[in-house]
Amino acid sequence: MADEAKPRIIVAERISESALARLQAAGEVVMLDRPDEEQLAAEVAQADALAVRTYVHVTARVIEAAKKGGRLKVIGRGGVGVDNIDVAAAAAAGIVVVNTPAASTHAVADLTVGLIIAVQRKIAEFDPRVRRGEFATLRSEAPQTLELRHQTLGVIGMGRIGRAVSERLHLGFGTRVIYYDIREIGYLPFAAEAQPSAEAVYANADIVTCHVPLTRLTRGMIGDAALSHFKPSAILINTSRGPVVQAEPLARALREGRIAGAGIDVFDPEPPPPDHPLLSAPNCVLTPHVAARSKEGIAAMNDVVDDIIAVLQGREPMYPVEPDPDA
Repeated sequence: MADEAKPRIIVAERISESALARLQAAGEVVMLDRPDEEQLAAEVAQADALAVRTYVHVTARVIEAAKKGGRLKVIGRGGVGVDNIDVAAAAAAGIVVVNTPAASTHAVADLTVGLIIAVQRKIAEFDPRVRRGEFATLRSEAPQTLELRHQTLGVIGMGRIGRAVSERLHLGFGTRVIYYDIREIGYLPFAAEAQPSAEAVYANADIVTCHVPLTRLTRGMIGDAALSHFKPSAILINTSRGPVVQAEPLARALREGRIAGAGIDVFDPEPPPPDHPLLSAPNCVLTPHVAARSKEGIAAMNDVVDDIIAVLQGREPMYPVEPDPDA
């Protein structure tokens, strides 16, 4: 029989053994395997804490069930974005939401730079062709690209990850940086030029990289209208959230040569179905939502359990999440 004095903690997606051990020392842990909305609603009605990662959605219905149960104090999201949690509903129910906003900064920035180079230098395309014996043909016919020191990086969203990418490109490669953000950015430890609109970034950048949360303002923001401003020689990188970029318009722009290439780590939906437009798009390097998956990044995301425990023990968490008016 469970110890009723111990808080009941629902872990809805896999976490590390170290993080699990910390939770087990703080309460009774119940492991679930990506429960659906109905199962999660039933479980949170009897829980004091909930831990999720990427694929479990904590909807208004789940929050309502937790509110009726009267026990849930905290929801922890191991990762940066909280678009899979109804933060406003949680706040209204008096439930604290915590996340790990800095956990994946360096890992995502590293992969973003890798995707830029992979797309522009056609690494993914060349590898299988070299293996097929096309070495001489490729070497003589491969297009010449501008070095990164002669290009302009356009950043949409100059938060932690946008800054880390910019720093790598500007200080490491000499790339000019321009950016657009709806918030005032303030001091940056590298040269970067703010633009009056996202369209100005699209029109003037050789590389456009998206580092925005998924909100009602950013959902679908890169579609036909946005792509019409891109240079034909430009590339698009998305390591933020899949729904930020509209897949069919991007695939069409790639097929028609209205954009030179793309590097995509995130999809809508995930995993992408066999008929997803980007799977057959030319000049498009695809990775399976792995930008944050460094050893250090995963360890830091699992550290969300420390804030979960803090709330359960009546202490202030390090990274509380406030409702976003734009969400």
